[in-house]
Amino acid sequence: MAPTYLLPRQIRANGGEKLPQRRNPPGREFNPETNTFMTWRNRLTALVVDSESFCRMLEKSFLSAYGVETEDVESGSAAIELIQGGATFDLIVINPHLCGISGIETARLLRNMGVQSRIVGSSAMYVEEERSRFLGAGGDHYVEKPFGPHLFIPILQQLDNQ
Repeated sequence: MAPTYLLPRQIRANGGEKLPQRRNPPGREFNPETNTFMTWRNRLTALVVDSESFCRMLEKSFLSAYGVETEDVESGSAAIELIQGGATFDLIVINPHLCGISGIETARLLRNMGVQSRIVGSSAMYVEEERSRFLGAGGDHYVEKPFGPHLFIPILQQLDNQ
C-alpha cells in the first residue's frame, strides 16, 4: 500500500502531529513589500526585461522577496523607453532572447545611452558564444536560469556596498 501524504493544513485540521507555526498565518499573507529575506543599507532597484511573462513574474518575485524594488517590461524597446523617460535602476536583468530588439542589442543600446546599472543576462540556454557576445555588448554578468540566491545575493551585496 502506498503511503498517504497530507498537506500541513490537513494535518492541522485533523489535530495530528505538531507542526511549526505558519510563517504567514491566515490574514497576514506574504507581502514582498514588507516581508523580505534581506535588508539593505541602501534602496536597491531592479528592472527585469523578459518577453516571457512567467519568467518575468518569477524573477520579479525573487528580487522583491530579497528587498529589491522591481519593475518589469516585456521587450528591449520598452526598457529603453522607460530609461529614456528618466527611470534609473541599480540592476537590470535581461533575457538575451527577447522578441524584437534582442537582449544583447538592448544591453549595447543601454550602455551607449550611458546607463551605469549592473546588467545581468539571464538565459535558459547557456551557450558560451552567446555569453561572450552579451558581455561584449556591455553586460556585467551572464547566468543560466533558474537563478537563485547563490547567484544574486553577491551581486546585490556589491550594489549595496557591503
